Amino acid sequence: MARTRSIVPAGSSAESARASEELLRSAFYRSPSGMSVVGLDGRWLRINDAYCRMLGYQPEDLAGAGFCDFTHPDDVAEDRAFMAAAIAGGPDSHEREKRYVRKDGSILWARVRAEVIRDDAGNALYFVSHLQDVSERRSAEEKLRESERRLHSVIDNTPSLISVKGRDYRYQLVNREFERFFGVSSDWIVGRSDESVLPASALDAIHAADRLVLGGQTIQEEETVLRDGQERVFLTTRFPLLDDSGEIHAVCVSSTDVTDRRQEERVKHDRLQCAGLIYSALAQNRFVLHGQPIVNLSAMQPTKVELLIRMLKDRGGEELAAPAAFLPAAERFGMVHLIDEWVLDRAIELAAVGHRLAVNVSAKTVSDPRQIDQIEQAIVASGAPPQNLMFEITETAVADNLDAARTFAKRLRELGCAFALDDFGVGHGSFTYLRQLHVDYLKIDIQFVRNLLRNEEDRLVVQAIVGVARQFDIETIAEGVEDQATMDELRRMGVDYAQGFWIGRPVPLSELWDVHGQRQGAAYAAQP
Repeated sequence: MARTRSIVPAGSSAESARASEELLRSAFYRSPSGMSVVGLDGRWLRINDAYCRMLGYQPEDLAGAGFCDFTHPDDVAEDRAFMAAAIAGGPDSHEREKRYVRKDGSILWARVRAEVIRDDAGNALYFVSHLQDVSERRSAEEKLRESERRLHSVIDNTPSLISVKGRDYRYQLVNREFERFFGVSSDWIVGRSDESVLPASALDAIHAADRLVLGGQTIQEEETVLRDGQERVFLTTRFPLLDDSGEIHAVCVSSTDVTDRRQEERVKHDRLQCAGLIYSALAQNRFVLHGQPIVNLSAMQPTKVELLIRMLKDRGGEELAAPAAFLPAAERFGMVHLIDEWVLDRAIELAAVGHRLAVNVSAKTVSDPRQIDQIEQAIVASGAPPQNLMFEITETAVADNLDAARTFAKRLRELGCAFALDDFGVGHGSFTYLRQLHVDYLKIDIQFVRNLLRNEEDRLVVQAIVGVARQFDIETIAEGVEDQATMDELRRMGVDYAQGFWIGRPVPLSELWDVHGQRQGAAYAAQP
C-alpha cells in the first residue's frame, strides 16, 4: 500500500527540498508514458503531456475534467468499481487494458495501471495512473483475429470437406461440410481418429497416405465413396502443414465432390463422340436402310414395308452397327433429327416410285414445325402419292409432346399420309391419346405379343386394344410375331396386320425389291 512520505532528505535545506520537488514535477510532466493524479471524485488533479497527447487534447482542455468523461462508455463501470473498492479499503492497484475516446473520436487502447495513495492511517488520498499506448498492438491483434475469422469462414463455407490431423493422426480441425457429410460435430470429432468416422476397409490406405504426407509429400487422387446408396467421386488432396520452424506438424485433407463434374465431362465426351459418328456416317454415306414387311392377316399379303436404319461400321465395309449403337445417343444429344432427315429423304424417293412404306420419326422431328414444313414440301415436290407413306411415332414421344404430335398427325393426314401410334399399350395414358390424336393405326407393342399364348394378362391387353381401336375406327398392327400359332391367334382376335421375324426379318431393300421396284421372288402388290 502506497503511503505519503516526505521527499526532503533529513538535514537538507529548504532550497534542496524545492529542487527535489521540481525534479519530480519535471519527471512527471515529461515522462514518455501517460501519467495522471486523480482525486477521489474521479477528476484529474494533475495530468502530464504524454497523457494529453494520447487523448489529442491540450492540458488546459482537460483541467477539472474527470477521466470517466474520456473513457469508453463500456469500460467506465469497471473503473468506478475499483475506485469504490479502493476507497473502502480494498485493493491498492488495478491493471488492465481499456479504451479511451480521443478528441477526434478515434479509440485509444491503453495498458493502465492505477494505484491508490493512502495516508499513514490507510485512508485513500488520491489515485495515480500510468498509461501505455497499445493501440497498434491491439489493431494488429484485431487484424489477425479478423483474418482468422475470415479464414475460418472460408473453410466453413467451402463445399469441400476439410480436416486437419496431427502427427498422432487425430483430428485437430474439421469444417462444416465435414460435419454435415459424416453427421458429427466439431466438438465430438476433434481429438478422435479416422476409426471414428471411416469404414475399416479404407483405413489402411488412408493411414499410408497420411504417412507419406508427414514425410513431406503432397498427394492428389480420386476416391469413390458409397453415399446414400450411390457412388460419389471425390478429388482428395493431402498436403503437409508446417510450424514456425518449418517442421511438418499436421496433415491437411481437402476432398471435393467432383461427381457432377465428371458426369458433365463424360456427357461432353459422349456428345462429341456421337456428333463425330453421325456426321462422319452422313458424309461417308454409311447409313443404309433395311425393310421389314407388314402383312394383312386376312389376305396374308404384304401391304407395307417398315424402313429400319442401320449403319456400316466402316466405309467400304459390310459389317453393320445395330440401331442401339447410335440411335439412343443421337436422341440423347439432340442429333436424331439429322438421321430422320436422311431416312425421310430416302423414304419419299421410294414412295415416289410406288412403294408403300412405314417410317419412324423422333419426338424432336415431330415437335419442330420447320421439319413438318420440310416434309410436306418434299412430298409435294417429289410427286410421291401421300398414301404411300405412313409415319410412326412412339407413345412415349406423344406423352412428352402431345400438342406437337397432334399438329404433326393432323397436317400429314390432311396431306394424305397415314399416321400410326407405335409401341401402343406401354404407357399409363395409352387410351386417352386416342381422343387427342388423329390416328390410323395402333401398333401393339411387342411385349404383349411375344407371350400372348402363355400370359393371360397380355391376352387381355391385346383384346382391349383391339376393342378400343374398333370403337375409334382404327386398324391394329401387332409387332414381334415369332411363330405361326401367335399369328393365327392374332388373326382370330381381330388384329388387322402383323410383322415380325416369323413373317419376315429386316433385310436390305435390295432383297425386297429389284432395281425396277418389284419384289424379288414373288409378285408384290400394294394392298389398299
